[in-house]
Amino acid sequence: MIKRSIITTLLTVAILGCSSQRPFDRDTVPNKPDRVKSSVKNIDFLSNKVINSTGSELIIMQSKMPKAAIAVQPQDGKVLWTTDTPDAKSKYIVARNSVVYYDKKYGVRGLSLESGKHLWSHKLENRHNFLGMHASYDGQIGFVSIFKPMTSVLNQVSHLTLLDSANGDEIWTIEAQGRMGRPYLTNDHVLVPFKSQYLVIINKKSKKEIARIKVKNGEVRFIQGNSQGIFFGDKTGVYALTPQILQQIEAGKKFDFDTGLERFEKRFASDHYNKIMSDYSAFDVRMLHGNFVIEDGMVHYKDNLFVFNLFKYFFGFKINDKGNARLKWAVSSDFGTNVVATFCKNGMVFYLTAKGKLVGLELETGRRLFEAPGLNKELRGATFDLGQFKPKNIQVSQTASLLDSLTEIANDRDTRFAFAKKFAIASLAVVGGKGVSRLLKIITSEKSSPLLKQRAKEDLISHHDPKGLPLYLDLLEKPYDYILKSKPQAVKVMAKVLAKIESKEAVPVLIKLLKHHQTSKNELLEISKALLEIGDKKCIRPFREFILAYRADPEFKRDIHALQKMAEGLFKLGGPRERQVLIFLARDSKTLPRLKEYVVRMLKKTRSKAGKQSTDKKTKSTDKKTKSTEENSKKESAQK
Repeated sequence: MIKRSIITTLLTVAILGCSSQRPFDRDTVPNKPDRVKSSVKNIDFLSNKVINSTGSELIIMQSKMPKAAIAVQPQDGKVLWTTDTPDAKSKYIVARNSVVYYDKKYGVRGLSLESGKHLWSHKLENRHNFLGMHASYDGQIGFVSIFKPMTSVLNQVSHLTLLDSANGDEIWTIEAQGRMGRPYLTNDHVLVPFKSQYLVIINKKSKKEIARIKVKNGEVRFIQGNSQGIFFGDKTGVYALTPQILQQIEAGKKFDFDTGLERFEKRFASDHYNKIMSDYSAFDVRMLHGNFVIEDGMVHYKDNLFVFNLFKYFFGFKINDKGNARLKWAVSSDFGTNVVATFCKNGMVFYLTAKGKLVGLELETGRRLFEAPGLNKELRGATFDLGQFKPKNIQVSQTASLLDSLTEIANDRDTRFAFAKKFAIASLAVVGGKGVSRLLKIITSEKSSPLLKQRAKEDLISHHDPKGLPLYLDLLEKPYDYILKSKPQAVKVMAKVLAKIESKEAVPVLIKLLKHHQTSKNELLEISKALLEIGDKKCIRPFREFILAYRADPEFKRDIHALQKMAEGLFKLGGPRERQVLIFLARDSKTLPRLKEYVVRMLKKTRSKAGKQSTDKKTKSTDKKTKSTEENSKKESAQK
């Protein structure tokens, strides 16, 4: 019995020991320092060379109608081959001698890199949904498929499969309980996001999990690599896969920056858990693009430069020493068509239009340096295999200033990209000097869109600059002239700005507009508010004359607010004479009812305050008298 119990215990220990070595086992302890260090040191990085076996740069485009794979040389736009892929449901992946994609009928399929002919197909297991794949330089492909028993979200089963891209043969498959993300392959390892929080490293040859990293603050939503290293993270920041990774996670040290701009989307890479992003979609042109590098174990963008691609618009940023990203340039694709794919390499940002035109922008300035001829086909997206691609025919074109470019984007008549226009409008909040004149130009221009005008008004009011006073007054001093089609401009906005800066120099100009018969009631209200807020007593007489002249005017019956504000001005800034005017308004039968009610309410408040003050004074005086009598009685008693 004793021998049997010992044998059973040994067997259970052995079984538990073996089970803990299974990849993606739930009992595996993450963040083991020795395992993580040794594993990370042995991981190889990507080469700067192209991944295909020909050694030449290549772009695999996908056309819309019909859906087909098109292999194109980037230098001259020459089409090498075209193959129909009507049931393609993923991006094309370049893997040495093959171009691989997921077909909803045949599963994972491989095309010949030289001719485009279909070579092989690998069927997925029944009821498994394709999630995404990646290829390594040695020609192997890793893909993840998800199975949901009884369509349950909680009980998901993931399969990680490794294929040979030459013939589609399966090398191995690993099953796991829980959701995997799209894998990332090197020549010796497979890196897989797992359950959002984990990064699992699998050795290709042994099929074993050699390390597991758990992120405490944030998630592992993407894995990306280049010749400098491997990077992972989410929208809150990026980590570099170095031997010091556990210390960085513990300290929360990850690459991040702040733009201070509204509607800025911090999407460093496509989400490896999102099935939509494994195919060509609008997410491909709503992303950040830059070249990650590692300095002192930390991640940075090379030269601190990156681009925010938002549909057909590009916004170039530079990060300063304080971690603040500042907008430096903005460019719109001016080829009359959409942008379907973007790629950053060697200090340039390449984008592909829906007509197949490849354009290269300088990362630092946004200048257009390269342009290749397009195709006569509508495209959905593209996969780049550019390596160290350097355009031969460099043709530098100058870009407009940042403010001009942002204004042009904000006024773009294309109604499909409202989000991008709102971002451009938010970026236009530049004040001081040229910024004020720019905002005034936007407000007064007939070409400006209503949305842009409204945002410019808000920015001008919220960032009021006293230096712009001559410009504000210039707009208000424009004469009313029917022949010349001239009149004061942006009166309401200027009145609000002048009230904010409390400019006494603006009082004569505002009074002149107050007296003019062509000033609208809404403008009168803002002018009255501004004069009251500035607090200059020069406005008392104009207020008194205006309110006496128009106190019974039926035109003010509906919109009485301007007269009410003038009455408030007389009450706050005036003296006894103005009080007599207010009492007259309160007693006169011809005064408009709403104006009379407003004046009576003000007078009642003052009387109640005055009554309270008099009672307070009386109580104070009686208290003093009682105190003095008490003190006198005490003195008399002391003398006696």
